[in-house]
Order: sequence, then structure tokens, then C-alpha cells
Amino acid sequence: MSKTFCPIPWIFQAARNNGDLRVCCQANVSKNKGLIKKDNGEPYNAGKGGLQESRNANLVREMRLELLSDRWPEECVRCKQEEESGLNSRRQYELSNWKLDINEIRSKTASDGSIDTNEVPVLYYDLRFGNKCNLSCRMCGPSDSDSWYADYNALTGKTYYEDTHGRVEIEKRKEKWVDKKSTYNWHESEIFWKELGENKENIQHIYMAGGEPLLIEKHYDFLESCVEQGLSANIILEYNTNMTVLSQRVIKLWKHFKQVRVGASIDGFGKVFEFQRHPARWDHTYKNLKKLDELEFPVISWMACTVTVYNVMHLPEFMRWKVMESGFKRINGSKMKPIITYHMAHKPEHLNIRVFSEEQKNRVKEHFSKYKDIFKQNFSEDHFKKSIAILDSVEDYMMSQSYHEKFYGEFESFSSKLDRIRNQNSSLYLP
Repeated sequence: MSKTFCPIPWIFQAARNNGDLRVCCQANVSKNKGLIKKDNGEPYNAGKGGLQESRNANLVREMRLELLSDRWPEECVRCKQEEESGLNSRRQYELSNWKLDINEIRSKTASDGSIDTNEVPVLYYDLRFGNKCNLSCRMCGPSDSDSWYADYNALTGKTYYEDTHGRVEIEKRKEKWVDKKSTYNWHESEIFWKELGENKENIQHIYMAGGEPLLIEKHYDFLESCVEQGLSANIILEYNTNMTVLSQRVIKLWKHFKQVRVGASIDGFGKVFEFQRHPARWDHTYKNLKKLDELEFPVISWMACTVTVYNVMHLPEFMRWKVMESGFKRINGSKMKPIITYHMAHKPEHLNIRVFSEEQKNRVKEHFSKYKDIFKQNFSEDHFKKSIAILDSVEDYMMSQSYHEKFYGEFESFSSKLDRIRNQNSSLYLP
């Protein structure tokens, strides 16, 4: 039994939003962001080729040897900290999911950490398809969505911004703001889809995010080739999507795959959803959610709610709506799933709920308390326990630290400026 062994450096490949390859998304908190680099220091990039070659790059080989020797690589610091805190880590999840025999893996790993990439193929891909998106959500920014470019320029006056890989310059062309160097268009590369296709028969799981992955045309072509070659029944597809796009084309393709999982980025219902996920329309998105929920073949789906300063007061009402009014039978329908699948907006800090003053935090707690009584009277015992667990967890996170002194001024400035640009009113959502 190893205390550090993780399947990821053997069976997994991940592309960041600009196509740079990294060992794992968890490694983003490490010193070098988990980037897999060539001997000359240049990151391997999925759009430029070298998927197979990158699997035996120095960093990956070193990590394999450390993991097999019960040592934590620096890139694995997040999992290490989570496990030391008693939390379930990504490493533990992948161990239970893949159930690899460590002795067999050890026998296939050379003394320098390299592997025969044909003997140990990639089974799981994590693909972040750039920043092409049709929404400009309040808690996002230009690195997450190219629809943010115009508002970002109006907000800051800048024609550039800093992403984790460096400076990105934007300009206005024919009334549309664009990235000067097409930084995020790596997924349009024929080289990438060719190399991915060469490993098609080994693929068991593909996770896709963006931007908005359902806007990426080449991904549809790839799914069609999997269906035509009789390989789709072996593959699990997983998406992180805003659910504004759900075409008949993708539905027809999905039914041929082993399993489809959809994490729908839904932060509330009605006007609150539209405010945070600008310029989405709730009626349209809800129709797509209902369509997803009622497909003739089962899709494992859940609503992934990002909790920010703007929707935290709406959170209990959102849960009440989900249980009592949504009509969903499959979305977050499993007893293993919470009522909604929430996560905190850690950054930007000025939209983190820790930015509230003590008085404001107490108003949130009082609001939650009223809904706890409503839940007790109207929910089943299972739903009541789940709802209380969510509200208590959000409260604990909010109260555990204060960003008020450092970031509240930035929150006020950001909100008022963006309200003017978008003709919105933040105070309607923060009574």
C-alpha cells in the first residue's frame, strides 16, 4: 500500500486552455503550474504535436519515480494538503476509479521513470478548449471567455491582460474584440485531432471544458469518428457546460457512448441566474435542462453552482426551487448527489463571500437560518439533511477568513462599473 501512488502520470493527459500540457489540473497551485516542458524549457502544447513524446518528459518521469517511492512530488502539494486535512483528494478519487495494480505499474516503469507509451496508453484526457464562450459571467474574465473582451476593455481601458501563461493582447477588428495571436485556438489544430485519433481505441474517459465545449465543432467530428469506428461504447464523455447549447446533433451522438456526464454551470434560477451568467436567458437554459433531464437514454447530470457575493443570498431559495419546483428527476437525482453541486468562487477575491463585513456576514447567516426552518417543514429528512449541510458548509467557509479590508473597495468599484457597462443593478441581488 503506497501513501502517494497516483495513476495520473501513467494513464492521463491534460491540456490547459492555451493547449499547454500539464500533469494534472491540481498541479496548477504548484510552483511551475504542473507544466510539462521540453529540454529547452518550452511547454509541450497539444496544438503543436508531441502528445506521445511528452509522456516521457523529465517532469513526468521524475514524478513517477517519486510516487513509486512513497514521496510527494512538488506538483502534488494540493492532494498532500487535502489528505493531511482529512479531505478526499483527487489522488484518492482516481485510485478508486481506476484501480490500477501498483506492482504491475512498477514492472512497466523503467529505472529512469520512462514507460513504453504503447504498452501503457493514455486512458483519460482532460481537455480545456480555450476561451471560446457565448457568456461573460460576472466571476469570470477574458481568460475564461472571449465574450469578456469588450467589457474588460471598457472596465479597465487595457488592451491586454495576464493569464497564467503570460500576457495576452486583444484588439478590436470589425466591431469584435479578438485575441491578437489566437492564443486559445489550439483545438483547431489538425495535428492534435490526428494524434488523439491515433489513441482512440484506448480511450476510456474524456473530460471537456472551456470556454464552452459544446461550441467546439471539431469535437463533434471526433465523436462521430468514434461512433463510426465502433469505439464509442467504450468511452465515457464528461462535460462542464453552461447549457445554453444543446443540439440534436450532440444528443444523437451521445446515445452511442458508454456513459455521458454533464456538469451544468447553473448558479440559480430566474433573474439571479441571468445576472451572474450574463447574457444567458433563463427560459432558454431551463428548456435545455428539462430536455437533458428527459432524454430517452440516461445522462448523469448535476447543477454546478458557483457561490459568489451575488448569489449567496439566493442559494437557499435555489435549493428550495430545485426540490419543490424544478421538476427534475435525474439532475442531481441520485441519493449520492447533494441537492445542488456547489463550489466556492475562491478567486477573484473581491467576489469571494469572505469579502463581506461581519455585519453583512451575519445578515447572510440570518437569511440562511430562516430557510433552515422552511426546509425542516417542507423537505424530506434526506433533503433536509443535505440542505443544512450545504448551508452550514458555506457559512463556515465565509466566516473562516476575512477579505473585507483588502478587497471590499475593489468589489464595490468592480460592481458599480460593470453595472454601468451592462445596464444592470447589483443591489437587486444584494439586499
